Amino acid sequence: MDERLYHIPQTRLSTAWPGRLVVRASDPVALVEALASETNPERIVAVRLPLSADSEPLNAGAPGLPVELVLDDPASEYPLLYQHANLLDNHPVRAVVPVRPGFGKAVKTAIALDFAVRLEIGQPEPAAIDELLAVLDFYLHQPTVAQSIEFFHSALLGFYHQEPLPLWVVMEEEPQALRYIADGGAESRYGRLAALDLDAGVAPDADLEVWIEQVLATDPECRNCEFLNSCGGYFKWPRQDYDCAGIKRVFGGLQNAAAELRRDLKSLADATPDH
Repeated sequence: MDERLYHIPQTRLSTAWPGRLVVRASDPVALVEALASETNPERIVAVRLPLSADSEPLNAGAPGLPVELVLDDPASEYPLLYQHANLLDNHPVRAVVPVRPGFGKAVKTAIALDFAVRLEIGQPEPAAIDELLAVLDFYLHQPTVAQSIEFFHSALLGFYHQEPLPLWVVMEEEPQALRYIADGGAESRYGRLAALDLDAGVAPDADLEVWIEQVLATDPECRNCEFLNSCGGYFKWPRQDYDCAGIKRVFGGLQNAAAELRRDLKSLADATPDH
């Protein structure tokens, strides 16, 4: 199967896409009916559902299919997460939470409901950094947290194992592989790279490392950044003049937490007698 990932509207599900699919649901009842007749269900990696939608039809059909609940205004919408709790009976669930004022309430509610979380981090304003650091502290130190919060989780593991992954991989937004299909059928790059021409001067089969070197992380601040391997220029898009000082505090917190974890585990191993 083609490794490209297409974000498509539900109305385009019948199209013969060459790769894997994330389906934006608009009518859950009709979607379940379409999924029941899908001849290649493994190509669908997730269904994205607005938080205001009725998820019960999905809960009754397509068991095992990952569901992403997409918030728009997390500070006001987070109570609506409760109405989707039953999805966990048949589906893995992830809340997609934009980093906007008050987003921490949505993250904590989703975690309390046993949903995983994916932060739509964007290019956070300086005022959002303190809340982001508070959510990071919650993730690192709250013992009841049982689900991942991305991008924290993968970045922490990257620092711990000293094998960092660029956020383009962690956030499933590799520019060489991800395509967004609008409701009208137009194809573009996804999210922060939507304005970047599909022909960006990089070979179509180029690896992400080439993209980072030639397009994504060409800013001098990137080239001299200690977190380049964990970021890959992710925070320089769409505004390439974005000041990364605040986000470096977040990466620094993750790096320190990984070092502390390594020290704690080493101390535990040293204190455990051999048998």
